[in-house]
Amino acid sequence: MPDDGKTARGSRPSPLPLPGLSFGGVSLASQRAFESWAHGMSKLSHEMAEFMQARLLEDAAMWEKLAACRDPNAALDLQRQFTARASADYLAASQKFARLVIEIGQACSAGLGQTPPETD
Repeated sequence: MPDDGKTARGSRPSPLPLPGLSFGGVSLASQRAFESWAHGMSKLSHEMAEFMQARLLEDAAMWEKLAACRDPNAALDLQRQFTARASADYLAASQKFARLVIEIGQACSAGLGQTPPETD
């Protein structure tokens, strides 16, 4: 086998990643995949920002309640309730974010799979 990157008969291998497709078809598929990714990442970023804002508001409210608390047992109960609620919120958010990431991957794959065949 020659070392110059050509096949045995002198023909060159196709530079396109998907055989039977034109450059325009691959470009269109890449564009659709990128648009799906950008849309999905925008949605994910928005969801994360909303979650962080809600958590910061709840954290601030907890600190106000804790500062006003004069009974150590009530303070411990307040912290226990806050921790349980925060843990549940973080678990739900991480599951939601994981679903969104999976959706982004599926949308990008679907965009690549819609590539029209080469028409010459």
